[in-house]
Amino acid sequence: MHRFLILNNTILIPMYNLLIGIGTILGFLFLENQIKVRNIKFNTDRNIYFSIIISGFFVFLGAKFFELLYKQSNFNLQALLSSGITFYGGLIFGLISFFIINKLFKTDNNVAFNLVIPSLILFHGFGRIGCFFAGCCYGKPTDLFFGVTYPEGIIPTKYLGSSIKLHPVQLYEAFFLFLLFFIIVKFISFEMRTAAYFLIYSLSRFFIEFLRDDYRGKFLTENLFPSQTMSIIFFFIGVLLILKSKIISKMISIKIRIR
Repeated sequence: MHRFLILNNTILIPMYNLLIGIGTILGFLFLENQIKVRNIKFNTDRNIYFSIIISGFFVFLGAKFFELLYKQSNFNLQALLSSGITFYGGLIFGLISFFIINKLFKTDNNVAFNLVIPSLILFHGFGRIGCFFAGCCYGKPTDLFFGVTYPEGIIPTKYLGSSIKLHPVQLYEAFFLFLLFFIIVKFISFEMRTAAYFLIYSLSRFFIEFLRDDYRGKFLTENLFPSQTMSIIFFFIGVLLILKSKIISKMISIKIRIR
């Protein structure tokens, strides 16, 4: 695999950036489709886009911040700019900022989150394919026939060499994300999309972490990788969202029977 798409032997386009761009475009196209299908009002539509754009800054900040936290690095501007990114950090900051901004805009957060979740999954899936080409987030050595070897100069070769086959964990995760996208869109009710995302993604991420070989950092406990700890937290958030939905549905049905 190659880090760059080469055009006319002169133009180098980083594959990671290209795939992030593709994921972003497809995510917005699907969001626009969902807005039309759900007959979302113009004001709500506009406010959700504003919330996404503003939250994007906090996603980037959170992804950088948690990378420094996991790696126990010094917190300063230089470290922040030069650090890598962590998905869960971006997700946490993004969710919180998205929620607050929607509150300020008086947008229904249940509608906003359930609209945006499938697009987030698409974006993340293509981002993981980008990670595969970039060589970051690499897997452990394997003898399996679908193991991959990276050329010299790619991140894993600096630590493991260029002749060792590795688990393509980035593609494993991308596959699960695209499968999750299909499941949520086709089989999960609109109101339960966010809960289903938290439950299913956190489970898949928890187990994929065992196959990663890049330095994972530390957070809260020495027994689990940081992303596994966050996966457990998000799993229980998903459970709570489901319980909340069932309780609300039960209360509504009781009120209807009383009337």
